[in-house]
Amino acid sequence: MPQIQYTVQIATPVERVWAFVEHLPNWAPLMVGYQKVVEVNDRQSIWTLKGDVGMLTREVDLQADITVWEPLKRVEFTLTGLTEKLSGSGSFTLEPVTGDDTGEAGTPAGESPAAAAPTAPEPRRKRRRLREAFARFQARMMRRMMKRAEGADESVRAAAATIASAAADRGGEGSRLTFELQVQPGGPMAPMLELLMAPMLEPAVSDLTTGIRAALEAG
Repeated sequence: MPQIQYTVQIATPVERVWAFVEHLPNWAPLMVGYQKVVEVNDRQSIWTLKGDVGMLTREVDLQADITVWEPLKRVEFTLTGLTEKLSGSGSFTLEPVTGDDTGEAGTPAGESPAAAAPTAPEPRRKRRRLREAFARFQARMMRRMMKRAEGADESVRAAAATIASAAADRGGEGSRLTFELQVQPGGPMAPMLELLMAPMLEPAVSDLTTGIRAALEAG
């Protein structure tokens, strides 16, 4: 079963990344071969994709069902082919990072973030947790300040925005987003189709993940 994982670091707080990712129309068009998506309900959607290899030389309808929904942390889903014999699963994982966290912008296909770097010593992990807790507290305070400034005049709102922006810069708060996808074709042609699909998944996963980063950092 072809399985691809890709990780990017985004210079945007977790709360903003989550607000973008949880709204399907924000990022669905970034998927390779995207034609359309229909939201059946808050846990199910129907995707129409089109490609140029094997079974994907025509449009394929896939049903995506969310199985795990942990706000600000993780989403898991399953895939079921409606017009082709196809199944799969995937996930989005989100975690906060601070300015002195290190790591590659992208994790190569099939390599987990945990394997890419040694486990941090316990004192470092404690310091990181303290920084992340402070960053979350700081973000809450900034949101409250901006909310209180909504009814004030323009000069007060501008001052509040400047303070909030400066605080965010000092905190260096960002996010690490990991997208994982695995797909299993079915039917008598499954082994051949699996070989054809494997090289298609890597750009699909990496383009989507980097596209989300670009959209957030540009905004």
